[in-house]
Amino acid sequence: MIGTGKSFIGALIAKAIYRFSSQKILVVCYTNHALDQFLEDLLKVGIPGDSIVRLGSAAKSSTTTQPLVLSAQNSDFRLTKDDWDIINLRQSEASEQADRLHNAFSNYQAKAVSKSDLLDYLEFESETPEFYEAFMLPDETDGMVRVGKKGKAMDRFYLIDRWARGWDAGTYSGTQAEFPAVWQMTHPERTAALRRWKTDILKERVSRIYSCGKQYGETSANINALFNEKNRRIIQVKRIIGCTTTAAAKHVQNIQSASPDVLLVEEAGEILESHILTALGPETEQAILIGDHKQLRPKTHHDLSIEKGDGYDLNRSLFERLVLRGFPHQVLSQQHRMRPEISSLVRHLTYPDLTDAPGTQTRPALQGFQDNLIFLNHENLEEESHDTPDWKDGNSTSSRQNNFEAQMTLKCVRYLAQQGYGTGQVVVLTPYLAQLRLLFEVLGKENDPVLNDLDSYDLVRAGLMPAATAQVQKRRLRISTIGKIISFLPSGLGIAIPRTFSRRFSWQNTAKARQNLTDRHESVHGSTHMTESPAKDTDLSR
Repeated sequence: MIGTGKSFIGALIAKAIYRFSSQKILVVCYTNHALDQFLEDLLKVGIPGDSIVRLGSAAKSSTTTQPLVLSAQNSDFRLTKDDWDIINLRQSEASEQADRLHNAFSNYQAKAVSKSDLLDYLEFESETPEFYEAFMLPDETDGMVRVGKKGKAMDRFYLIDRWARGWDAGTYSGTQAEFPAVWQMTHPERTAALRRWKTDILKERVSRIYSCGKQYGETSANINALFNEKNRRIIQVKRIIGCTTTAAAKHVQNIQSASPDVLLVEEAGEILESHILTALGPETEQAILIGDHKQLRPKTHHDLSIEKGDGYDLNRSLFERLVLRGFPHQVLSQQHRMRPEISSLVRHLTYPDLTDAPGTQTRPALQGFQDNLIFLNHENLEEESHDTPDWKDGNSTSSRQNNFEAQMTLKCVRYLAQQGYGTGQVVVLTPYLAQLRLLFEVLGKENDPVLNDLDSYDLVRAGLMPAATAQVQKRRLRISTIGKIISFLPSGLGIAIPRTFSRRFSWQNTAKARQNLTDRHESVHGSTHMTESPAKDTDLSR
């Protein structure tokens, strides 16, 4: 259940393993933000930082976890002169192998199968040796040169060229009589044989590319292993190894060399099953999955999802599958995050057993507002953005945006600032990538919008935002699509922006249990058009 302290309990479990055993723990998260938060929790519960290493780029780590990054670790390891001699030798070999690989690929890509290639192939073809002999011009015993039309000397491809055209042996009728099985083939049979030979030649070229590529890959791996020895030794002496699923795949050899005994997965409900399976090593004795199978599912193509209904169900995590099959698990039921006004919505929708911790009932009311949970109604319709496809639907060619809601959000942020709320206490959520881009532009005029790393990737991939750093002189405001808000919201305020429709609709969702992700500590402000209404502009302060 949400807000019940799953991550905190996970940190305590890791602390117990750390203190009362000698086991090594591999901590895996889906995003860098979630990884940093969990590693910070480990530090807070008393696990020393010199026992933890964080794999991945230092640029994607938080200020607290930067000293834990692999590149920031101190080591006395140095490469010896013999190591450098081996590296120089391997690099020379790799350069030669790279040239052979390039030539092999260029030969496959640019050169068509010629008659000379066919004859060379037939010369060493053991199954049909008579073809090569049948296509070889007989030697002239009298020293004369036989010529064809226009007095030109016959080249070595004369016979194979006539055979390929479906003709007879021409002036070499003796050859035709000597190899009747070759020359009596029908034209379709000859065409099929030529096609088969050309395919075999191309296969040989592909095999050559594979062989050269394999040699180059093995040599490069040996070079990387020598350069990577320092990192491998650092990882081996750490008790806790933290990484994202991407880093787990990238550093798989270093991780497995450390032989982690325990795999601890945070937010396991939103990680693909394949990613968890690849993180399991031959020495893994225990897997601890922490998450909520009723929240976000893993991100996959819509055609392969549960919602599509074709049976692939790739967005069903290992965590959800085990829970649905009755695998033993523990559920936390007391939440410490939401105000009762918000938790009551979640309780009725998804979590009937959810209870409120005493601390959630004594929080001060939201300043400047009559209520702590507000829905605003307007009739300004959304627009289609055809340059931004929706990743959830593989057939989608557009996304949605609403300029009125973007401007209204800007005014909400301004008003919250007037009430004394800093931008570090506010987060803006939207379901659509196009609206995210619009909000990023609108809010960026007065603030420095901070994107979730997954949203940044989606915007850059769609060509809607350059991979540039934000302006540091503006106030930092967090903004995200709803599908990526796990461990992202602050402990303060949220502004949620659902869709505005031109017709009546009922509140429906194929995954209703996942509607609850916008709930956080204080309040959720939303703009939605639940039914047609004559209501006009709303005075927010009123």
